[in-house]
Amino acid sequence: MTGPLGYDGFRATAWGRAASFVGNGMAPVALSFAVLDLTGSVTQLGLVVGARSVTAVVTMLFGGVLADRFPRRLVLQGTSFGAAVTQAAAGVSVLGGFTSVALLMVLSALNGAFAAVELPTTTALVSQTVPRELLRRANALLRTCTATATVCGAAAGSALIGWAGPGWGILVDAATFAVAGLLFGRICLADAPPTAGRRSLLGDLREGREEFLRHRWLWTVVLHACVWQLVWAGSVQVIGPAVAETHTGPRTWGFVLAAQAVGAIAGGVIALRRRPRAALATGVLLTSVSAALPWSLAGAPRALVLIPAALLAGVAMEQVNVALTVAVQERVAPRRLARVTSYQVLGSLAAVPLGQLVAGPLATAFGQGRVLAAAGVSIVVVTLAVVAVPDVRSVREGDKGDQPRTKTSEESVT
Repeated sequence: MTGPLGYDGFRATAWGRAASFVGNGMAPVALSFAVLDLTGSVTQLGLVVGARSVTAVVTMLFGGVLADRFPRRLVLQGTSFGAAVTQAAAGVSVLGGFTSVALLMVLSALNGAFAAVELPTTTALVSQTVPRELLRRANALLRTCTATATVCGAAAGSALIGWAGPGWGILVDAATFAVAGLLFGRICLADAPPTAGRRSLLGDLREGREEFLRHRWLWTVVLHACVWQLVWAGSVQVIGPAVAETHTGPRTWGFVLAAQAVGAIAGGVIALRRRPRAALATGVLLTSVSAALPWSLAGAPRALVLIPAALLAGVAMEQVNVALTVAVQERVAPRRLARVTSYQVLGSLAAVPLGQLVAGPLATAFGQGRVLAAAGVSIVVVTLAVVAVPDVRSVREGDKGDQPRTKTSEESVT
């Protein structure tokens, strides 16, 4: 990596994040087969996977507080090594033959808590280690690396499990988190967090919430993300596999999911090379393209239609992800950035379990095709409504914004 983006802090953050995402791509595959080998029950698998998701949502705000209170390098190292220990324990229990669903649920929940701390911390670190004018390039590059790492991790996990079994797959996953912890240790930043010890935990949470709500454009876009995730989780993640099983088969559905991941990688490359002036409004508007996938599932569930629709959805969603991240980094006070990011992520993902829960009953009551068609319409309607908000359209990338970035003692790169 050359040029300004070659700063050691950003480079270590990017490589550490990529290593952890190799693990994130590998873990679901290995864990799923471990639970299925143990119980043969999809319900039991849902309990283990759900334990991670629920814990991640519950601890997300606490993760933002930690990242704003303590040196972010140490926070990332701690969460990475913690994830390595939990995965190593799970792998050893599987290989040793003494694992159980309860044990895997506990370890999965702990792993979800560590993941919830890592995301807001990384977002804040990028803002510290990269000049303002290069935030778009840095975030686009980081997201491209993590998307690629996820795809590689999933592919490597599948191959390793087929060769050596899920236990070894989980152990290799643990090793990737340990490598991430070592890489995060190469981040060189001052060790004096500006908020440490100044207020209570609840006071920190309240300050982060007030900062989040102060930016109307931010909570409006997060509301859009919440509705989008609600609709997407129910239509594509739940009803989608059922439609694919009937019309195209599991193999084709695997290609559809892979196409979405490839689209995300391509979207990161596009975001790296292009910088629209009204990037946030443009990114939100492009999310309407994702409606093509539920509509394709409703009307033409064939590979030649589903795969391009998934690819376009991946490209489109990456534009708003990069634009929103940059806008937050440019406009939120640095000492509150991790907490605001945690509120942003929590607001975006909070409705996912609800979407997954109601999709089945809705499909039973109204039919899969009608629910999928309505899902596409909902995506378009909420997108147009959010783009119509003046505060969203007024955000211009590169402007000082409503909260200029200022240097603090914590942000001095050594």
